[in-house]
Amino acid sequence: MQRIYSKDVDQPSLRANQALVRSIPVDFKQSLKTHLKPLGFRGFQFAELVPNKTRRAQCANWLLYYREELFGFTLEELMERKRQRQEAEAAAEAAKVAAGEEPEWKPPVKEVL
Repeated sequence: MQRIYSKDVDQPSLRANQALVRSIPVDFKQSLKTHLKPLGFRGFQFAELVPNKTRRAQCANWLLYYREELFGFTLEELMERKRQRQEAEAAAEAAKVAAGEEPEWKPPVKEVL
């Protein structure tokens, strides 16, 4: 089977996958490795990384994030957890600034909720 990765054919799939990956918080970007390492997964070889396999891994990573963090909770519970997490991060950041440390740079993340 041959995959066609020309721009006009591949663009919708690529954009959808990029949006999915952007919705995963940074803390959960390596979920696939952490879940599969105990089962003997040693990572991907550079020669194996074709766009189709990469996108499958990214989708699997999103599914793990969904299962671990979102599944089984109501929207209100998720919003409350987000508020508590943001308050804890703000308090930790304020403590660093009060101690004279520079604030840690964080990449921009488009959150799901």
